[in-house]
Amino acid sequence: MACAQRYLNKVVIVTGGSKGIGRGIVKVFVQNGAKVVFCALGVEDGKTLESALNKEGPGSCMFVSCDMTKEDDIKRLINVTVGQFGQIDCLVNNAGWHPPHKATDDTTAEEFKDLLNLNLINYFLASKYALPYLRKTQGNIINLSSLVASIGQKHAAPYVATKGAIISMTKAMAVDESRYQVRVNCISPSNVMTPLWEELASQTENSSATIKEGENAQLIGRMGTEAESGLAALFLAADATFCTGIDLFLSGGVQSRNAEITQLLLHGLVYDSFAAMAALRTALNGRLLQSLPVSFGSLRFASSSFKAADLTIERNPVLKPKPDPSTLVFGKQFSDHMLTIYWSAEGGWKNPEIKPFQNLSLHPAASSLHYSIELFEGMKAFRGVDNHIRLFRPNLNMERMYRSAVRSCLPVFDKVELLECIKKLVEVDQEWVPYSTDASLYVRPTFIGIEPSLGVARAGHALLFVIIGPVGPYFATGGFSPVSLLADPRYVRACRGGVGEYKMGGNYGPTIAIQSEAAKKGCQQVLWLYGEQEEITEVGTMNLFIYWTTENGERELVTPPLDGIILPGVTRQSLLDLSREWGDFKVTERKVVMKELIGALNDGRVLEVFGSGTACVVCPVGSLLYREKIYQIPTMQNGPDLAKRFHKELTDLQYGRKQRDWAPLVV
Repeated sequence: MACAQRYLNKVVIVTGGSKGIGRGIVKVFVQNGAKVVFCALGVEDGKTLESALNKEGPGSCMFVSCDMTKEDDIKRLINVTVGQFGQIDCLVNNAGWHPPHKATDDTTAEEFKDLLNLNLINYFLASKYALPYLRKTQGNIINLSSLVASIGQKHAAPYVATKGAIISMTKAMAVDESRYQVRVNCISPSNVMTPLWEELASQTENSSATIKEGENAQLIGRMGTEAESGLAALFLAADATFCTGIDLFLSGGVQSRNAEITQLLLHGLVYDSFAAMAALRTALNGRLLQSLPVSFGSLRFASSSFKAADLTIERNPVLKPKPDPSTLVFGKQFSDHMLTIYWSAEGGWKNPEIKPFQNLSLHPAASSLHYSIELFEGMKAFRGVDNHIRLFRPNLNMERMYRSAVRSCLPVFDKVELLECIKKLVEVDQEWVPYSTDASLYVRPTFIGIEPSLGVARAGHALLFVIIGPVGPYFATGGFSPVSLLADPRYVRACRGGVGEYKMGGNYGPTIAIQSEAAKKGCQQVLWLYGEQEEITEVGTMNLFIYWTTENGERELVTPPLDGIILPGVTRQSLLDLSREWGDFKVTERKVVMKELIGALNDGRVLEVFGSGTACVVCPVGSLLYREKIYQIPTMQNGPDLAKRFHKELTDLQYGRKQRDWAPLVV
């Protein structure tokens, strides 16, 4: 299995990743254990690929709809990646387009500028905004060019120019970034067989002959594959660690053919999937749309999601009085309105509705009631010191909810559209956001299967709804109160291969009995262990952090990795991001076992232990009951300086005392 994990837990961005060569690259990196963020304009293709690859593993992927001709979209792509994973190890620039063949005399300046923007400038901007993170990881950039950049192509001067410029930029950037140990390399493909290549060939007079011509262009007598494109990129990322500034020909030897074949190629036969598209368009005598995209083109697919623009609002005629913020407890009071969106396999998504808060009417056989086909999210809205209302990193909640929906076999949705609907609900009930910096508005998106059948099957009917309500501070005193933990290896919260990394009710209900066991032993929370080695996973419903001095005398903040049994908490990610930005101590995501923690406690090397979550930001741990022995944890004796620093930094952002794009304005 070692060879199948050549890029384990590395974070990779692939632009133009939903089709053709880009899709092959995404697949290979996921198959080798990477965490891949890929983008394209085509939402449907992207979501389909995301769903399929996340089921296959062993790595994971996340799709982001993105227009690489727009600088703001490129920035968002980088921010989403860092926000989710905290780092970037590899950037694969692949988004591009081959326009129809056209003589130089017939090409306008605007057409050339547009092609430069898509094929070249997007590579530059993506690299520019990713490099600050690649320098931290000593990562690498892989730029996809084309063999035509080296040998030319008839009636394609602008395209060949952009691809040649990519190679030159690669070499120049490799020189600049060598001082940071960042490698920059290039791949120049020739013919690569993709489904789109086959589709277009099928529309020629003799599809077999067309494909055969493409195959014969290579010395080895066949075209390349999407998988081989991915393997070439993986080689440069994982194995070619002494290579920078190179241009790797993925060509099957086409550049070495004799002059006759080379001339044939120069007159319009295919060199890569982009050129293949253009040549086949010519062969079809203009019968195909000239704007047909390859790995990243101009087609936008019809969304299968609801739209925030279709949202309707029914105002509640009777508004409830707002509670005093000082009396609030968690989850007991709700606002005047709710958001509902129905879906069926036959009719798709209905229009979203904001309506008066009310009970749901469900069939007694609804699948969520019998087979737990359901999921939820937890997020907050805050009224700032400037009276503006903000959410906190809501895009991470939407990404996590989307992944949970895929795992639950519930219908997918557009994450941006759902977030816009939620923002509108908060706006409608904005007076329910407490006028207090010790309270907030809790937002609970929920997604349930409502199929009226007792069969164990994918739900054909579903309901996505959002309810909101004011909540008070996690600690009644407003300060830090340490909790005590029970660590009992007999009890397990989640197993690998299960659903521990998804926010589903089935992960929470079964923990109540164990929480009761902890209370009987005088403990307030459960430290969940896993496996024979007693890996530390989560604490209660929170992610766990340990701040200690390593055996080498180095200060380190460590938290368990996202390996399938850990929920990817938004607060968890935020603490990791802040820590890496500060650079004051080592930050590590890795397995920690009880033997290691107990040893560090006995050696006096543990400084702070705390949980993190939406409810409390950070929750200090004061003691641990393990195998009938109580271990005191010196969190409070050490301030807790780090936990308090985290708490202040995040609450300053949430309540508007500091400004950052993590806390977007709602009202």
